[in-house]
Amino acid sequence: MLRLLEQERARYAWKCIREVKGDADLEGRYKSCVRRAASYIQVNGLGNTMAFYRSKFEPDLKRGEGRMSTEGKAYKLVYEHLNGWFRKRFKEGRDILEWMTGEDTSSTMVFHAAREIIALLGWMKRFAEAELGDG
Repeated sequence: MLRLLEQERARYAWKCIREVKGDADLEGRYKSCVRRAASYIQVNGLGNTMAFYRSKFEPDLKRGEGRMSTEGKAYKLVYEHLNGWFRKRFKEGRDILEWMTGEDTSSTMVFHAAREIIALLGWMKRFAEAELGDG
């Protein structure tokens, strides 16, 4: 069972990295965001990290998607990739931040989600190091 979960994480991480490959500027920014994400979660918590990543692209979204900076795009993609894995793994329809602030979410549930996202980030980091340029 554990092996299947690791394979599923690896497949999802590979798909995420392949989405970014091909845009040299975006590759470097995305790679940097992925490298730091796990340590941010461990130091600041899952909620604070996800809110920080979201804050890095929200102002760009208000100006319009076509005007989003490369840095904003990178943060948005990492956020979406982590949120997508969370939704898939926990069979949740809500955004991760909505879920975390919901009355039905316990601190234990958030802890398990953080552990799962850190495990995914291990794969994402490995694949980003192997496949993506530094921009």
